[in-house]
Amino acid sequence: MKKRTAVFHIDTLMNKYKDSNYDFNKYNNKFHVDLIKIKDSDVQIIFFAVFAKENYLPAGNGLKETIQMIDDFHQLINRTKELEIATDYNDIKRIQKDGKVAAFLAIEGAKSVFDVSALRNFHRLGVSLISLTWNHKNHLAYGINEFKSDGLTKTGKKFIKEMNSLNIIIDVSHLNPAGFWDVSKLSRYPIVATHSNAKSICDHPRNLTDHQITAIADTDGIVGINFCPSFLTDQKNATIKDVFNHIDYIKELVGVEYVGLGTDYDGISKTPEGLEHIGKLNKLQQMMEDKGYSEQEIEAISFDNMERVLKRSLA
Repeated sequence: MKKRTAVFHIDTLMNKYKDSNYDFNKYNNKFHVDLIKIKDSDVQIIFFAVFAKENYLPAGNGLKETIQMIDDFHQLINRTKELEIATDYNDIKRIQKDGKVAAFLAIEGAKSVFDVSALRNFHRLGVSLISLTWNHKNHLAYGINEFKSDGLTKTGKKFIKEMNSLNIIIDVSHLNPAGFWDVSKLSRYPIVATHSNAKSICDHPRNLTDHQITAIADTDGIVGINFCPSFLTDQKNATIKDVFNHIDYIKELVGVEYVGLGTDYDGISKTPEGLEHIGKLNKLQQMMEDKGYSEQEIEAISFDNMERVLKRSLA
């Protein structure tokens, strides 16, 4: 089976820096995402993440790298007729009507977003989603690697208000628990964890407790399942069944409406067996059908849940 699909997090913008001959429009066995594979899975909404490396000061090389990768995103779209940049919900409908893929721009870790003026300018450049941290502390919050009781900084709390005002989606992946709870209290819009899993199944620091998953559902947000094997299982290797197990757990915990597909493709070095690249997402849909999921449930997880969040957040 093949259903239309939405993916909340890919790191494909980094591929050109790993292979000087990389061409997004051509099939490439070295990477998880390219245009051919996207079409194979009928991906209709996808978020491209900008990730600047951690070893910089906010106004230093990281800012330059972030600006460069935003330009890379725009250049990639300009060279790809089947994708079009989207910044709001109305764009999705228009782009779908034209038979194209709606491509959104995200920033993973906001070190380069040094103040609210920068935030507004990144929004003008097309950024629709931001995760406040990567794994370490910045001027907004503590990352998951720092087990602090402190949450958002004063600047971070100011950012939440401004992000709500600008209709920028807040991604809580990578935040430490205290920061997560600050966001859940302050945000007026759905919050999302674009690439995180259920801690009750796999006790990885980046995964979410039942309490956190419930809090995300309470905001009408969603959890996008991460395909990184170490987030899926404590075994050496992961399979497509492990991905299904996290989906099924969240479905049973809070409802089918609050889980989607994050993947983290091109940002992870290993993938689950059976989901080696984005072109195989239909295999996961088939597994859900084989496990007794209804067509409506599969469509919700694959596409409708994300569309609902985008309608509420980006209208």
